[in-house]
Amino acid sequence: MNRRRFLSAVAALAPATSVAAAASRFGDTLDVKKFGAFGNGKLPDLRQIREAIRVAAEKPGGATIFFPPGDYFLGAADDAVLLNAARLRNVRFVGERATLSCRSVNGSSTMLQLEGCQNIVVEGLTFRDHGLKRDVNWLGAAAVRLANLDAMGCREIEVRHCTFDSVLTAVVCRRTEGNLRIRSRDIRLTDLSVRRSYYGFSFQDNGDDVLGRGLRCQDVKRSYFPFGTTNHDIELDTSDNATGFTDVLIKCYHGDTSRIRVKVRCRGKRGGDAIVALDHQHEQGRGTIRQIDLQLDVDDVDCRLETVVLIRSFDRNAKHERRTTNRWEDIAVDGDVKICGDTKLIDIATVGAAAGVLRIGSRLAKNPRLPRDFPGFRVIGI
Repeated sequence: MNRRRFLSAVAALAPATSVAAAASRFGDTLDVKKFGAFGNGKLPDLRQIREAIRVAAEKPGGATIFFPPGDYFLGAADDAVLLNAARLRNVRFVGERATLSCRSVNGSSTMLQLEGCQNIVVEGLTFRDHGLKRDVNWLGAAAVRLANLDAMGCREIEVRHCTFDSVLTAVVCRRTEGNLRIRSRDIRLTDLSVRRSYYGFSFQDNGDDVLGRGLRCQDVKRSYFPFGTTNHDIELDTSDNATGFTDVLIKCYHGDTSRIRVKVRCRGKRGGDAIVALDHQHEQGRGTIRQIDLQLDVDDVDCRLETVVLIRSFDRNAKHERRTTNRWEDIAVDGDVKICGDTKLIDIATVGAAAGVLRIGSRLAKNPRLPRDFPGFRVIGI
């Protein structure tokens, strides 16, 4: 199935399906309690769930791994991958009022990792890390991680109707060491809630053709963080971010970042910085951020916001640049923004050596806080 057909097909899926109905598409149903899982939140269930994944991998027609109501404790997370699923095909992880939990004690761990997998659904589960420390960088567990395996990326992955509470990242797609051309793609995120977490949805030099709908982040440091990716269409609701972190950070480190559409609604951000930042930190100073479409719904009722949209560049040593050889090409911004008198609507903190195009939509063009000058950009639409 090509990418366009995949995205069209998953868009037509019903909001939820029963385990029995899904079994016809995903093969046999494997109840983790029949593998000996306790589901009481105290006794360890890691070995039993690993065995269910092993059996599912051997099913030529695929399988549904079913979690009945309960809290399935994966144990202490010490900079490790707890559940690793490699080369799975046509497998569905589904929970009915079920939680996967762990307790981080050191480093960055992963609760469920999909490596080189295809046609996978994760549905109806809650993920919780009892050991997350947001004030300590990288001490916590990612809930769902998509990864390459050898020369194979993940394909046709859907995460839907899940809750993430106190995790390092809800969903992360990250390249492994090596070739940037090995990509995971065709990813759909639907009806996902993230609370009291570090990151929401992070795509790190990997994860193309991503469709996100019904994404909600409450008290999350950074809700959406893509870099080195292409073709994202994301609708996101953020609230109660009391940190200084940017809600949406679109960045370029190594490969270019392109074709990103973000519709973001933001309420209750109580710590400085910006709602959206378009940041460069390219190693050779020749990165490009292009074809970015920002649709904003912002109401800064607490008057604590510094900037709505921030455009800037850093050198390889993370020092802010006033001018840069990095590029911003074809940036579109529109929406309804209510901000206080000291807040900047658009702050261009770095000027590119080559002029980019900045498209200002009709609603934003009427905003009295819109700046008069846009250094480094040719402006269209005002």
